[in-house]
Amino acid sequence: MKKILLSLTTTGIVAALALGFSGAFFSDTETSQGNLLQAGELDLKIDNESYYNGLLQDNPDGVDTTWNLADLTDQLFFDFNDIKPDDYGEDTISLHAENDYWACMEMTVTKDDDNTCTEPEQLDDPSCNDPDGDLNDGELGGLLNFVWWADDGDNVLETNEKRFLGVATASAVLNSSVTLADSSLNLWGTPGPLPGGEITYIGKAWCFGNMATIPLTPQNYINPGADNNNNQVPGEPEDGGFTCDGTALNNASQTDVLMGDIKFSAYQARHNPGFLCSGEEITPTPTPTPEACGQADVMLVLDRSGSINSTELGLLKTAAKDFIDALGLSTLGIHAGFTSFATTGTLNHHLSDDATSIKTAIDLLVSTGFTNLKAGLDLSQGEHANPGDGDDRDDSTSPDKVIVITDGHPNVVGVGSDVNQAYLETIADDSDHYFSVSDYGDLETAMDNLDLCE
Repeated sequence: MKKILLSLTTTGIVAALALGFSGAFFSDTETSQGNLLQAGELDLKIDNESYYNGLLQDNPDGVDTTWNLADLTDQLFFDFNDIKPDDYGEDTISLHAENDYWACMEMTVTKDDDNTCTEPEQLDDPSCNDPDGDLNDGELGGLLNFVWWADDGDNVLETNEKRFLGVATASAVLNSSVTLADSSLNLWGTPGPLPGGEITYIGKAWCFGNMATIPLTPQNYINPGADNNNNQVPGEPEDGGFTCDGTALNNASQTDVLMGDIKFSAYQARHNPGFLCSGEEITPTPTPTPEACGQADVMLVLDRSGSINSTELGLLKTAAKDFIDALGLSTLGIHAGFTSFATTGTLNHHLSDDATSIKTAIDLLVSTGFTNLKAGLDLSQGEHANPGDGDDRDDSTSPDKVIVITDGHPNVVGVGSDVNQAYLETIADDSDHYFSVSDYGDLETAMDNLDLCE
């Protein structure tokens, strides 16, 4: 009880002292007001700029496949109901989001129908008997061709831009699931998600007829409707970086209808480091190695033996040069070089990021002699085995890749029927990495579909 009384007494004294003086003491008050926890947002918005036969399609009262930034509701990337052979188009899609994000694209053909049967159509397509309830009996999907690439925003395919779909038919391209950026791949070359607050561009071009790519030299082009190849004729397919030729088509596709859906999906990247567009999850290692397809050292090994005639050699050169363009060589990205072989082998170009120099060297190839594949492979291996020479880079950051093109017996793309497939499969990693084409005319398509990530 005594201790309690003393305590009360002390309290009373302090109170009396406080009331008896009017002086001030040093003091400071800090207040944090309006503390807030609010969920962020990941709202993917898309715009599109569309050209048809070299003209911008931005007509609210007619065909309008161009629109400003929006959530997709009724917008259409394609809405052309009277296309003819030789017609072509180009679109550039822009992706926007506030925060870093992984991005995936899925496309599905929902209809490839004969629709109706005109008299000229039935002459070239006797099986046409629409309307018949079959929505997939048309020819248009196999006659339209597409190419898609990672664009820089000028609507023009350039040599430093990576193609990721095509050249291939609409039936194939528009039935695709595409990884734009996930934890295993970024089509724009820099590993990681697409950056929030910035614009990411996707280019796509189509042709009603035969199509090939002729990427332009990188620069800031106005649009594909301009005279980008300086031939005084603006708005040609070539001004967009491709060719289009529909002269070989007949009437089989008259009135055919092709329809499809294109879906873009965005997923938060923060706290989601192992995301894959396939729906699986991977756990990144503490020190992940850079993606092989983004920083690989690629050596082509090209057959120039006498069994390849001048026409075939020309097709091989075109396919090899287009492949170099598609790689999108850069200082910090993919490097390429090549060897060739006939009776002897030649190291034609060291590993480099100079696509122009490599393509110039490819154009100098001449076919002659026997097929000494081992000589070409040995030189390629030597280029890959010397990281100290300034050409080959450290394999831990720039994995080595080799692509062999040949038509002979030790002859890994095998061309023609006269190839020793069993032997070639032993040269490749396994049978899944051996690709056969019937002739050199199909070589470019085969090389377009090679995946350095596999």
